[in-house]
Amino acid sequence: MLLTALFSLAACGKKPEEAPPLVLESGDETAEYSLTEVMRGTLEEAIALPCYYKKNAEQEVFFPVSGKQIRRIYVQEGDVVKKGDILAELDLGNIEDQIDELEYRIKKNTLLLSYIPEDQALDEESRYLSLVYMSKKEEEDKEAYDEDIERLRKQNEQKINSYNDAIEFDQKKLNNLKTQLAQSRVYAQFDGKVTKVEKGLIGTTSNIEKCVMTIVDDQEGYFVSEKEELIPYLTEETYSMKVMFGNGRGDYEVSLRERDSWGEQQYFSIEKGDNIEGLEVDDKGEIRVVTNKKENALYLPNECIRNAGDKNYVYVVTEEGLRDVVWVTTGLKGDGITEIVEGLQEGDKVIRRG
Repeated sequence: MLLTALFSLAACGKKPEEAPPLVLESGDETAEYSLTEVMRGTLEEAIALPCYYKKNAEQEVFFPVSGKQIRRIYVQEGDVVKKGDILAELDLGNIEDQIDELEYRIKKNTLLLSYIPEDQALDEESRYLSLVYMSKKEEEDKEAYDEDIERLRKQNEQKINSYNDAIEFDQKKLNNLKTQLAQSRVYAQFDGKVTKVEKGLIGTTSNIEKCVMTIVDDQEGYFVSEKEELIPYLTEETYSMKVMFGNGRGDYEVSLRERDSWGEQQYFSIEKGDNIEGLEVDDKGEIRVVTNKKENALYLPNECIRNAGDKNYVYVVTEEGLRDVVWVTTGLKGDGITEIVEGLQEGDKVIRRG
């Protein structure tokens, strides 16, 4: 098919605008083509807003001390745990038996200590009654009584000090052992699911710098974006989102979440989706955000529009069946379509690539 390029002259008295050199694409002269009509409708210019899946909390589990043998791992990947559940513990020998013994001694000595004031009162009363009813030499017996009471009080004071010292000493030992026991165990900080457990931990030595497992909360997850400059465009109630990879891949619908707290991060709740249960922390998604919109706009598929320098053109077919060039001015670019501002009218037919 022969190619003719006809350019119309400008209005009378005006010099026509000089068109840029037209570089035809390879194969344009012989390639097969189909015709597409210029359409009119709503055109949206949108961008893909990157986001990632997040849970409210994630616990990376570390042992608080190094150099101890790992005795037991209570959970495995996929287990559901409650806040306060023991996850793992170190081997500290018979520390629990020692704690039980100390607690018993502290309770016993505390009880004996509480008896002393009562015993003191009973002993003093007994000695006083002996003085009153059995005394013959009042002065001598009164002096002996006073000395006996003073000796009794000193003995009880020594007992009190002894018990207090024993209780204090045992309490310090108990606190130390409980601290060791607490440091030998790690607990779940919230309700959640175990997503990772290191292999072969039992029998190895603890290291405070090594994460041994990860727990993610079981509350509803959400998506987070970090494009503060796009906040003015996020005005709709719901948006379409696509997750391309992972077990959660598929199409989703998300809504604005906690908008009043937005800043560097923006939050989106999941309304529905293909594989919500398969979503994992840090799964990547893209939210379609409209940045410009025009009603009743002329448009063509992108495949119809070609470029020559900074100019755009399309091919049309003349009545004679020849291919001709028409220069066009473009506007908004939507999903696979481009607005035609000047150069064509609704219903005009242009050549589409392929």
